[in-house]
Amino acid sequence: MTGHYYMPSLTGSADDFVRAATPVVAELTSSAPVQAVTETASEVQSLAAAVVAAKPENVTRVVELGQGRTFSRMLLDAAIPQEDSLAAAEALGKVYDHRKLKAGEEVTLSITRLGEQITLNALSFAPEPTKEVSITRQPNGEYLAEMKNTPIERQRVAASGVIKGSLYGAGEREGVPRAIMAALIRAYSHEVDFQRDVQAGDRFEVLYDQPTAKDGTPIGQGVIIYAALVVNGKARPLYRVTFGDGAVDYFDERGRSVKRALLRTPVEGARMTSKFGMRIHPLFGYSKMHKGADFGAPMGTPIYAAGSGVVEMAQFNGAYGRYVRLRHNNRTQTAYAHMSRFAKGMYPGARVNQGDVIGFVGNSGRSTGPHLHYEVMVDRRQVNPMSVSMPVGRVLEGKTLAQFKQGQNKIKQEFHGLLDKKTATPDGAQDDTQDKVEAPLPERQPDNKAVKVANKS
Repeated sequence: MTGHYYMPSLTGSADDFVRAATPVVAELTSSAPVQAVTETASEVQSLAAAVVAAKPENVTRVVELGQGRTFSRMLLDAAIPQEDSLAAAEALGKVYDHRKLKAGEEVTLSITRLGEQITLNALSFAPEPTKEVSITRQPNGEYLAEMKNTPIERQRVAASGVIKGSLYGAGEREGVPRAIMAALIRAYSHEVDFQRDVQAGDRFEVLYDQPTAKDGTPIGQGVIIYAALVVNGKARPLYRVTFGDGAVDYFDERGRSVKRALLRTPVEGARMTSKFGMRIHPLFGYSKMHKGADFGAPMGTPIYAAGSGVVEMAQFNGAYGRYVRLRHNNRTQTAYAHMSRFAKGMYPGARVNQGDVIGFVGNSGRSTGPHLHYEVMVDRRQVNPMSVSMPVGRVLEGKTLAQFKQGQNKIKQEFHGLLDKKTATPDGAQDDTQDKVEAPLPERQPDNKAVKVANKS
């Protein structure tokens, strides 16, 4: 090496050796090669320390409230520190009673891990379809809870299916809510006898407007915009119209209201078990005139007023059992027998609208099983409910009819567009990007009532 050359004397003292070696060592340690090695070692040591040191890790987890577990216990089970768990539960109690939470409720947690230390930053859950609760950690370490209402959205849904056993069953196979199928049956009950007219192989179509929560959960009652029954190869479409005074009605493709003075079948999803006319009486065993139509249905099935009118009688009536009679005009009455109970508000003089629930299917009086005995009386004489003439309601004419038909075309285009999307989507879900059809009729009708076809509710 350059610089000092030193050859130690084996005979000298140790002190002499140290004094002689010191300048050599000093020059060696200050040399560039040794300094470079020292700096590199220091950098490696710092890098290793950085790698070994714990880094904060942000994690999102979804946990489920177990059966019999409290909110704070759920957080503790998710490894949230006790202090954070209790503080978050206390904050929640200020906006929502966590005792109302049900087993299976999913809660989304946002946490930070730093080594073995876990900190709860935020959490959120939806206790109801239209409510959302969030809890966030504040800079001072406290937790703040907030509950807000989430907006209700509207989705147009199209469905089509083949009837194999029942119309309800066909709708269920296509994912149509039971309430929508019930509304469809009521809309057609003025002109279709579902026991005799509808057969296996017939089809249905429906386009409905369904209120939904943020997560897509259906909320409340949907509204039918368009429907069609294809019975024996013949299509019977109907379209929803909302008038300026708020009244709603359904019209066929020719602009005639499908509503009639009386419903053909005033009980939902029933089967006709006995027709009007002579028959062998099921209890007495001899021929006797049957002056009404019997509809078999499960106990407690709602019975509807076949038409608007006034209650004449609502009481127990001998062989008829619990019995309601309605007067619709000076000539027409309807009667409903064998009820299990009356609906609220059924007393003589009370007014009812067509479709109102007036009672429930039962087996009271002289009866062999739960059913509705339904009578139609004209001039106080019973007539066949299935063949009595049913006057047509409102009829659209002139420019109103022309606008209505234009609206039909737009609605059919929307229906087929949504149905095609549903078929093309692997999971059958429908994309709600389709524009909502609004087909307004003229601002004024002859009766000065503005109307809209397929009005959004």
